[in-house]
Amino acid sequence: MRERWGSMPRIGVFVCECGPNIKDAIDIPELVRFAGQIEHVVHVERVPLVCAPEGRDRIPTLIRDHDISHAVFAACSPGEHEKTFRRILEAAGRNPFMMQTVNIREQCAWVIHDRDQATAKAKRLLRGALYRLRHHRPIPIREIDCCPDVLVVGAGVAGIAAARTLSQNDRQVFLVERSPCIGGMAALYEDLFPDANCAACLLEPDLDEVLHDDRITVLTSSEVLAVRGRPGNFKATIKQAALRVHPERCIGCAACLEVCPVQVPNEFNVGIDTRKAIYIPYPGALPHIATIDPVNCLRYRDESCSACQAACPFEAIDYEAADTVREVTAGMVVLATGFQGFDAARSQGYGYGKRDNVITAFAFERLVNTAGPTEGKILMADGREPDSVAFIHCVGSRTGEFNPYCSGICCMTAFKQALQVRNQLPTAAIHHFYADLCLPGKNAQRLFDKTAAVDGIEFHRLDRPDGIQIRAEGDRISIAPTRAKGSDRHVEVQMVVLATAMEPRADAAQTAQIFDVALDEDGFFGSAHSVTDPVAATREGIYLAGCCQGPADIPSSVAQGQAAAGRILQKLVPGGKITLEPIIAVVDPERCSGCRTCAALCPFGALDMDTEGACMAVDEACCRGCGICVAACPSGAIELRHYSREALNGELVGLLKSNGI
Repeated sequence: MRERWGSMPRIGVFVCECGPNIKDAIDIPELVRFAGQIEHVVHVERVPLVCAPEGRDRIPTLIRDHDISHAVFAACSPGEHEKTFRRILEAAGRNPFMMQTVNIREQCAWVIHDRDQATAKAKRLLRGALYRLRHHRPIPIREIDCCPDVLVVGAGVAGIAAARTLSQNDRQVFLVERSPCIGGMAALYEDLFPDANCAACLLEPDLDEVLHDDRITVLTSSEVLAVRGRPGNFKATIKQAALRVHPERCIGCAACLEVCPVQVPNEFNVGIDTRKAIYIPYPGALPHIATIDPVNCLRYRDESCSACQAACPFEAIDYEAADTVREVTAGMVVLATGFQGFDAARSQGYGYGKRDNVITAFAFERLVNTAGPTEGKILMADGREPDSVAFIHCVGSRTGEFNPYCSGICCMTAFKQALQVRNQLPTAAIHHFYADLCLPGKNAQRLFDKTAAVDGIEFHRLDRPDGIQIRAEGDRISIAPTRAKGSDRHVEVQMVVLATAMEPRADAAQTAQIFDVALDEDGFFGSAHSVTDPVAATREGIYLAGCCQGPADIPSSVAQGQAAAGRILQKLVPGGKITLEPIIAVVDPERCSGCRTCAALCPFGALDMDTEGACMAVDEACCRGCGICVAACPSGAIELRHYSREALNGELVGLLKSNGI
């Protein structure tokens, strides 16, 4: 006796032979006969290859001719061709979700060698799909209008690459940067590995282009305070610190700097030298205008100093300027907020901050920069040239105490800097202390070979990354390594350069909260999927670029910025619409208690109280149908479209039924 289903669907079953893949392993005539006996199956068709043009063109006609409302495709993995099958239903004028795929290739034909057993399993899978299909409901495909503008947060090389790629007609890019200038850390370098290219020569044309592009609004000394809305229509509140030096009047002549009486450590040169309370961050900084530090300026300490204002020939200084807050609308967002270097003072073994001439790799970059504090000369704290330099690898990296990951670029940086020492100080002894070397990419081995071939460069392998002690010995520095092989002799040098780890910015958690994105286990911004979707954040419409999602070199950061922009250009078309994910969670208001368990667990920020505060509601633009909320809801008030409890139970009944149809 046939089971009565209540509703009256007209089901079509299409069995794909898939060449010999399925035809030779499963008794297809028996499967066709079995399917034809199940209630409401009005047509069963055996198709040589459903995904081929002949199959895709023929099946819509069959669906219309037999007035089929629901379809089952017994074929291959849904991951490979379910979208193809949905397009077939659309071509026939049916809702694409009124179908179910049965994977009889990977789950039967390819894994069961006995033909009868493979056929028996295929029958069960087919019956489960048919029992499930009676509970399918048409799912509407919704579209929303979108704003084509884009917000890019961070103006380092990744953010610059994204902004330049996104800068097109009918689109405005808002580029927000905390610093008074753009370019990030890379703009402070002298040479770039592997070929010692001039950093300024490569980067400054791009920075200048961004500053003079009418389609890019650059907001320096700014930060994002809040973000609300959805993909296609984000609203961001941006605070810009008071521009006490008018950017359109200042030409960077430095007349104001000369008369300022205040001297404070220069953070752009890691405190190696000092700057004034009114300053240009560094020679070549873009935009090349002065900025006032209100913390150290005497004018803001209840004193009457106005020396810089009096000295300015262009009347560019306004002490009364105030912070401004603006709101911008953007369809999507790129986060490119960068990284910070590991504070080597956190580890006692290196002596950083306690002993002169123990510096970080970034401080060394400023020493060798011709626009730096020593005009490019490698000098110790007393102004002398060192006769020996040691490079310590993996400082703060690959240790359980600090950061377990490898930063990836530190070895390359140390090799580049060793060659800079050799070029400037031909007789200096150079030492590398390392536990393991990281040589990623096609150029890394070549740079290492070049470094290793230079006379006077010695390599010392440690038994572990932090297996080293550094202490002062008179005017020299003694390095006591625990070697992997060989003697434990000490090495004395006059300068130590620490290759410090790349870490998440200190404000990464705060930024993640503002943009409602997740952090990974190391504190960087987490991607939607590290393999298949590495530049998308966990919130729909927000993308990641550069070192905010993990250590990266300059080419990788640029590529990620361009990749994030490419994803946005694909989705955010001026005058177009955004298609919302159709398979999303829905809340039954009669069962929802408003406990907010689902909101706390949702990785996409898609759940919140409804406008009346009575129950939870799903933001359809943000939900991605992961199902976490469905599993977590204690009252069973949330369901996933296309995966209702009735549909899943029906499929289980069909799979587990012992015999019959």
